[in-house]
Amino acid sequence: MQRKSTLWSYQNAIIMMMFFAFGFVFMDRQSIMFLSPFIIPALHLNNAQVGMFASALSICWGVSAWAVASFSDFSGNRKKILVVFIVIFGIASVISGLVGSFMGMLLARALMGLSEGPVFPIAAVAVKASSEPKRQGFNIGFVQSAAGLIGSALAPLIVVGLATALNWRAAFYLLAIPAILLAVIVAKYMREPKVSREDNHDRKLTWSDYREIFKRRNTWLCLVCSIGFITWLICFTTFAPILMVEVDKIPPTQMSWAMSAFGFGSWVWGFGVPLVSDRIGRKPAMIMSALVSTLAPLLLATIHVGIGPLIILLFILAMGQGYAPVAMSIIPAESVPPMFAASAIAIMMMIGEIFGGTTVPTLAGVAADHYGLAAAMIISAVGSFVVFLVSFWLKETAPRKVTQPVLQADTLAAID
Repeated sequence: MQRKSTLWSYQNAIIMMMFFAFGFVFMDRQSIMFLSPFIIPALHLNNAQVGMFASALSICWGVSAWAVASFSDFSGNRKKILVVFIVIFGIASVISGLVGSFMGMLLARALMGLSEGPVFPIAAVAVKASSEPKRQGFNIGFVQSAAGLIGSALAPLIVVGLATALNWRAAFYLLAIPAILLAVIVAKYMREPKVSREDNHDRKLTWSDYREIFKRRNTWLCLVCSIGFITWLICFTTFAPILMVEVDKIPPTQMSWAMSAFGFGSWVWGFGVPLVSDRIGRKPAMIMSALVSTLAPLLLATIHVGIGPLIILLFILAMGQGYAPVAMSIIPAESVPPMFAASAIAIMMMIGEIFGGTTVPTLAGVAADHYGLAAAMIISAVGSFVVFLVSFWLKETAPRKVTQPVLQADTLAAID
C-alpha cells in the first residue's frame, strides 16, 4: 500500500511530533549553557564545574540512549517508552531550577541526561518506519535539525529572556511546560512504529543478532564521527557564550542573539545537508560540512568582531549540525538490519556522548581555566576536523548513489 504524500498525511504528522520532541529535548539540554552567566555567580562556580555539568548530562544521555533504545528494539514497545521519558525530562527541568549547590545541579543534569537519551533513537525509528524511501534522509535530518532551531536558535532568546525578566530558576520551571504538553500529544496521536524484519520470521531477537551491528565498517567509522561531532558541539556551546561575555565583553542579551544565529544556521544545515546527501551522496556531504564547521570555533577564538559580523559568521559556520544526522542517524540506520536501527543510532549517541561529551568538556574547562577560553575553542575545532578526515573512508549508503544497499554488500563480503 503506497503512503500518502499529502500535507496532512501521517508521515508528515509524525515528523512534526518528533521534530518538537527532539527540539524540546535539546532546549532543556542547552538551557544551562545559555544560563551559565547567571548560574555561575549564583552558585559560585568555575569553568571546570560548568564543564562537569555537560559531562554528567552527556554520559547519562549516552548510556540511557543505548540501554533504553536497545530495550525498545527487543520489546517493540516504543511509543509508551517515548511518552514516559518525555515526561521525565520535563520533571528534570523543574528540578534544575530548585537546586542550590554545585552537587545538586550536577545530579539534576545527570537525571536530565538519563531521561533525554532515548528520545531521538526512538523518534528516528518512528520517522523511518513512516517515510517514503526518497524522503528518508530528509525526514530524519529535519527531525534532528530541531536541535538547531529550538535547542540552539530559539533557546538562547527564550531562556535568557526569561532569566532577565524573571530569574534563571523560573526559566527552568517554564521549560517543563512544553514537554508535558508534547507527551500528551504523542500519547494520543502516535502509532506504534512497524519495523520490518529481514528474515520475515517472528522469532524473538537475540544478542547474537545484535552483533550484526558491529560487522559493518560504517558502524565503526560513524562511532569516530560521533565522538568528533559531540566534542565539537559540546565544547563550542558550553564555552562560546562565556567567551563572548567575558573576553569579548558582549552583553548577555547580544550573546543570546549570536548563539541564536548559530542555532538558526544549525537548523537550516540540519535538514539542508541531509537533503543534499540524498542527491549527491552521504560521503561528499559529510566531507564538505565537516571541514566548514571546523572553522566556527577557530574564528570565534581568533577574530573578535562586532555583533553583526559575528551573527553572520556563526550562521554560516554552523554546518556541523548538518553532518550530525548523516553520521549519527542516517548512515548507521542504512547500514544495519532494520530492526536494529534504533540500537545503531543509540550506540552512536552513547559512544559520542561518553567520549566526546563527558571527558572532553571537563578537560576543556580545565584548559580554559589555565590557558584561556580560546583553548576550549581549539579542542572543539579538533573534534570536527577528525570527522572530516574519517569521512573519506565511509561506504556510500544513499539509495540514489548505490546499486545495492550497503547492508547487502557487507553481508556478501562476510560470506565470501
